[in-house]
Amino acid sequence: MSCSPVERPNNQVCASCGKKAPLLAAFLNLLLAIFLAFIGFVSGSRAILGNSLYSFKDFVTSLVVVIGIRVSEKPADVEHPYGHGKIEFVAMLFIGVAIFIASLFLFVHSIRDVWAGLDGTIQVPKLIALWAGIISVIANYKLSTYLHCVGTRRNSPAILATAKHHHSDAIASLFVVGAIIGANIGLLFLDPLVAVIETLDLMRLSAMMLKDSLNGVLDSSMNVGIRPEIESIAQRVPGVRKVSNVGVRQLGQERWIDITIKVDYDKPAREGYQIGLHVKESIMKVLKNIAHVSVSIEPYMP
Repeated sequence: MSCSPVERPNNQVCASCGKKAPLLAAFLNLLLAIFLAFIGFVSGSRAILGNSLYSFKDFVTSLVVVIGIRVSEKPADVEHPYGHGKIEFVAMLFIGVAIFIASLFLFVHSIRDVWAGLDGTIQVPKLIALWAGIISVIANYKLSTYLHCVGTRRNSPAILATAKHHHSDAIASLFVVGAIIGANIGLLFLDPLVAVIETLDLMRLSAMMLKDSLNGVLDSSMNVGIRPEIESIAQRVPGVRKVSNVGVRQLGQERWIDITIKVDYDKPAREGYQIGLHVKESIMKVLKNIAHVSVSIEPYMP
């Protein structure tokens, strides 16, 4: 089955795809890192060497995602009644910190190299680096598209974060290609200047990832857009007079919903229980990636 956001996913295929995706990304990133490092040393391109470091970092962080997904899929137990889903946010937090530190380090060194390029003390990169840059663009774009699809299907924050990073890498590789062309026509400072632009973009991306992961770890409220939808589903259930509260928590790939409904005060407890059960079933039927729905029932006083 193809990975299309329009088609309804098959759970078995989707689960298999999600398990293989990070492993595939890790393997391809390792190959790309070795390839770019070799070309970088042979061609003398600092930008390509920077790209190889990024790919190696992607390899390491992809392994973190693999570990995070495998741990988060463990069932809930006595010590972890809400499951292990938050480990993905921890993994994403680690990725964000790693990207920020590496980007800051490369940023400082690239600033120095810009001045060296203006003085003409940097060697002109060989054209083989140009082809390596083009390969890097294609590889990162393909990985970004694939991982974004898988991450959306599985509602996995860690896979989606990795997809965003690969998209950023594809854009950065385009700048690398331009810098290599520029350096070969006499603009030597372009190679390190592009590295400066790359690192600024990566620091911006890592800051966004850190914000998302901290919101997940600290149980911040989810996008308010899903709350009206949940309320609308509950209001359509016969016997529900009012929805007084809706809470949504993101735990890794799945959501936990707490909802409070009001039913007529004179209804018997058994009928109120059946209404609450109907609300729970309706929400889990309509919405995807719902792990648990807790329904509280209160009397409605006209």
